[in-house]
Amino acid sequence: MMEIQYFGHQEADLDLFQTFISSGSVPVEHFHTGIVVREDGQALAKAALYINPQLVYQHYKVGLVGAYAAMEHIRACQLLFGTLSDIASSLGLDMLLGPMNGSTWEDYRFADYSDRAPFLMEKVHPSYYSEQWERCGFETIARYYSSESYQLQIADPTIASNALRLQDEGVRIRPLDLEDYESELRHIYPFLTQAFSTNLLYSTIAESIFIEKYLPLKHYLQADFVLIAEHGDKVVGVFLCLADALDTKNRTLIIKTIARDSASLYRGLGHVMAAQVYKQAHQQQFNRIIHAFLKEEGTSTPISQHFNGIPFQTYSLYGKVL
Repeated sequence: MMEIQYFGHQEADLDLFQTFISSGSVPVEHFHTGIVVREDGQALAKAALYINPQLVYQHYKVGLVGAYAAMEHIRACQLLFGTLSDIASSLGLDMLLGPMNGSTWEDYRFADYSDRAPFLMEKVHPSYYSEQWERCGFETIARYYSSESYQLQIADPTIASNALRLQDEGVRIRPLDLEDYESELRHIYPFLTQAFSTNLLYSTIAESIFIEKYLPLKHYLQADFVLIAEHGDKVVGVFLCLADALDTKNRTLIIKTIARDSASLYRGLGHVMAAQVYKQAHQQQFNRIIHAFLKEEGTSTPISQHFNGIPFQTYSLYGKVL
């Protein structure tokens, strides 16, 4: 007979719930309740309910389902989601979204085709997860994709013209200073939080948590592939890339973050920064570039398309009205 085990947000409960999660640590921020469905001492399905009051989706009061893991046992999944739905409803919530570990600053989305070797930063999960969610009443509310390009030599007079115009306006593009990495993170934090504020399901992140999250990334970064655009003392663009340490067949560079100031003065800045990255990557013998985790019809899509990006992986985010 299956049984349900509950874990609150107290430190002892979190530590105990963590022992049931095999794929990384469970983010604490916005954590409300952890649920594990067990039978004969074996954990069959588990997930956490997160409540992030800043996160908005249409007119709904949203709860988030994250830290998900399950065996191929649909009855356990149905019991898990039924329990999560009951808790969410009792708290006045009327929709569940996921998978999302509390916010879009953490892991979220399922890969639609997970039998392919992952690239660095891509979350690995069993291919049956999406079907489990769909059989439990969830529907896709947003789609994302990653694209790849093997054509790194780009000649576009429009980009060259925009580069000269931006330079004449006083915009300077420089590499990240890895020797002063934490200060650089503080420098770009206000810009990135503002630039991302129009993204779907955006919520704020404290500067201290932002820095804590990005500090470990330093070991994967190369200054030439993290560009900061500045206009005077103001950050107006960030382009963050890192080499794919998991790809043993190609020399692959992953474009993780593209952001620019929305003012019309900076039109074309993203393409200019991308062209600089592509040129540098070609000079350093990279032969493949991934544009990672783009939202369909999102603001970074035109850059991927312009630089010959061909989609090779898609991702889904799910929702269920209670």
